[in-house]
Amino acid sequence: MITGIVMAAGLSRRMGVNKLLLCIDDIPMIKRTLNTIEKSKLQRLIVIYSDESVLEVIKDYIQEHNKRTNNPMEIKLVYNEHPARGQSESVKLGMYESEKDSRGYIFFVADQPFLNHEVINEILDTFTKNPGHIVVPTYNNNRGMPIIFPGKYRLDLLSVSGDKGGRSIIDENQRETIFLPIADPKVGEDMDTIEDYEKVCKIDSERRM
Repeated sequence: MITGIVMAAGLSRRMGVNKLLLCIDDIPMIKRTLNTIEKSKLQRLIVIYSDESVLEVIKDYIQEHNKRTNNPMEIKLVYNEHPARGQSESVKLGMYESEKDSRGYIFFVADQPFLNHEVINEILDTFTKNPGHIVVPTYNNNRGMPIIFPGKYRLDLLSVSGDKGGRSIIDENQRETIFLPIADPKVGEDMDTIEDYEKVCKIDSERRM
């Protein structure tokens, strides 16, 4: 089985407010992300958080999720005591809490408002066909998220540091990395500033018209 790891413990320094609590179409960003992942083929999920307000939204999502008995996805919550150490802390926590029998680990950031389950499934399917390879989606030739690592990189992922996450592992293993072009570049966009958020809200509104 493949384990999903949602890194939702960031400090949103550039935003000034916790971006995972900002609403798009009346849905908080973290809940929007979890709703999207739920629609994919993924069946095992770990969510790394640090903010109690984010936790409350996640709990609200889980209550709704548990009522949808046709979806078997398992969800585990993990508290990150040291979010200031960077993204790598969430990566390592995810690895510590994941099952060692996982064939792969797919990492999500929680601020990609246009991520959809079709793209997640495309990444999962590519990995299934190439189980020894890292799969990295690209948007307009730029690397993006979510990224999946085979189980053989478990110890490497436990050794990452700072905000680079698994990028150094990819750089050191490009022969065993598949860069998967995604047709819609909007899927790869994230939110780092209030201006980004306002742009996302405008695009989302236009898409729903």
